[in-house]
Amino acid sequence: MGLFRRRPTPPPDDNDRAVNEFMDHHHPRASILDGDDRIIIQPGQVLENFALTMERLDNDIDTPIGISDAASFDEVMGIIQMGMGSLLALHLVNTAMRIMSARYPEELVRTPLPEQYDLRKQVPVLTFTDEQHEAARRLFNQRTLSTSDLEMEDIYEVWEPLNEEDQAQIVTALFFMFGNKVGAMKYRTGIK
Repeated sequence: MGLFRRRPTPPPDDNDRAVNEFMDHHHPRASILDGDDRIIIQPGQVLENFALTMERLDNDIDTPIGISDAASFDEVMGIIQMGMGSLLALHLVNTAMRIMSARYPEELVRTPLPEQYDLRKQVPVLTFTDEQHEAARRLFNQRTLSTSDLEMEDIYEVWEPLNEEDQAQIVTALFFMFGNKVGAMKYRTGIK
């Protein structure tokens, strides 16, 4: 999970600032650490941060954006440990489709990732197992082929058997699959 940069714990004199940012509905801070190394997370802000990061990636594919620009590893794992990992995965694939459909030709957007597609060859630092990669590709393609947003019951068969590590890896894969597909569509269409 080296793709996430750990957000440094603010010095004690910055705790008030961190709490104020966390409480401000207009600030992107989605979590704070309390004094006992526990994290307090606003799941809605994490989802919003993912959507904004995905939009930034689509707007400028050359900008170095990573998953940690959307959420820290602790935030993603916190969401998963709260039992909301499927909600995060759904948010990623549904947001990806919304963003891609608004800008690119439908025939490209609706084309599923082929069976031979391997994200690990595109981004060699990614270390998914074959099973994790296939589950992410299956979820991404399921939304690509669907005429409406996916719901929890739509992904239950794929998501339910996954452990926490698998879920975190799949969330990472879905984010990178979106970026990879957007980059390919930009190249194919010349859309900047």
